[in-house]
Amino acid sequence: MSQTMRSRNEETAPKRRGGLREKAFQTLKESILGGDLHRGERLSEARLMRDFGIGRTPLREALNRLEREGLVVSQPNSGYSVANLDVDAVCELLVVREGLDAMAAEIATETATEAELEALAGVMAEIDALDRIHDRTPDVYARELELGLKVHEVILAATHNAALIEITRRVYDQLRLGLWIEVRWIDQWTMAVAEHRAIVEAMLDRDAPRATQAARAHVRSSQRNMQVIRDVSSFRRNTGTRLSVQNDD
Repeated sequence: MSQTMRSRNEETAPKRRGGLREKAFQTLKESILGGDLHRGERLSEARLMRDFGIGRTPLREALNRLEREGLVVSQPNSGYSVANLDVDAVCELLVVREGLDAMAAEIATETATEAELEALAGVMAEIDALDRIHDRTPDVYARELELGLKVHEVILAATHNAALIEITRRVYDQLRLGLWIEVRWIDQWTMAVAEHRAIVEAMLDRDAPRATQAARAHVRSSQRNMQVIRDVSSFRRNTGTRLSVQNDD
C-alpha cells in the first residue's frame, strides 16, 4: 500500500468510527424512546457490538451519551440497562420546564421573524393533519411526541438566545423518557392539540402575556399527568397488578 493510500485511510478511519458511533447512539435512543427496548432491560454490549458492527470503545461512548441524557444507567459489574422512569425527578424537571417554556414564549413573541412564525404555523398545521387521521398506534404516538416537541423547538430557536436554548434543550433531553411515557399512558391528545394551538395562536398574534400563560398551562397539564402516572406506578408496585390508564385499542 502506498504512503498516500495509508494517509487517506488514516484520515477516513476516525470519520467512519465517528459515523458508526453516532449511528449507534441515534438507533439506541430511538429504540428506547420508541419502546423497542423496555425500561430496566439490560443492554448486552456483545450483542450491540455485533448488531452495529462497532468496537467496544465507540459503543461505550454512545452509551455514555445516553446515560447523560438519562435514558440508560450503568451499574458496577453489571453494565448498562435502560433507565426506569423516575417520576419524582420528572416532576422536578417539569417545574423547571414550566419556567423555561414561559420565558421562551415571552421572548420569542418579540424576537421571532416572520419566517419563524410561518414555520411555527406550519408545525401546527401538521398537528391538525395528524389530529384528523389520529389512530392509537406506536407510529402515531411517536409522531405525536415529535410534533409536540417541534413546536417548542421552533419557539426556542426563535428566542435567538444561545444560553436559554442550551439550558432548555438539556432539560428536554432529560425529560424525553418521561414525555414518551406520558404520551403512551395518558390519552389526552385532544387537549394537547388545543394547548399547542393556544400557544401558537398567541405567538402569531404577538401577544406575549397570552403566549406565556398558554405555555405554562401546557406544562401544568404534564405535571398533572405525571401525578397520575405516579399513582398508577405506585399501585402496580404495591399490588403486582398490570394496570393501564389508557386504552391502546
